[in-house]
Amino acid sequence: MNEIRLIRFLPDDKAKWWGEGEWVNEPDLVKFEHQGIGCMVLRMAMEEPDTKEFHMFGGYLNGYVTIPPDHPYYQKTYEEIPIVCHGGLTFGECSSTHLIGFDCSHCNDFVPSTEHMKKTAVYMQEYRDSMEKLKKNFNLENSPIFRNTYKNIEFCINECKSMAEQLIELRVEHES
Repeated sequence: MNEIRLIRFLPDDKAKWWGEGEWVNEPDLVKFEHQGIGCMVLRMAMEEPDTKEFHMFGGYLNGYVTIPPDHPYYQKTYEEIPIVCHGGLTFGECSSTHLIGFDCSHCNDFVPSTEHMKKTAVYMQEYRDSMEKLKKNFNLENSPIFRNTYKNIEFCINECKSMAEQLIELRVEHES
């Protein structure tokens, strides 16, 4: 597998925006091919408008695969494509290239900017206090609803590989 791994944001900026974590030193863009299917993992980041101070939302990863023009699901909407992936398909673009993809900013995903803001923003102190009180009052300290997990670059690469393999299986099923 020939991979292209690129850093779009400086590690110091990522640490400042999203706190310390494995995302600081991970690549922000990985392009590769798996079994003839183009794949890409991309870190999402966007400056939030209309905030009192600079805030860069994101830090999480999304994964995408390209549907080849000769594939039976080429030009179908992502809702029509029976691919199983993290959180389900959440993206489809049918322009010059047909991409489908998933994101890692679901309910139990660790979104670096959000988690960093919860820990550091002064105006979030009331939120932090209320969450700690809620956990204690209802004995939820170990509840999975409070255990968000970060989906790292290797997780997303593996999800893209799985999506590519599923596209190949769908083609074979369609041809038989």
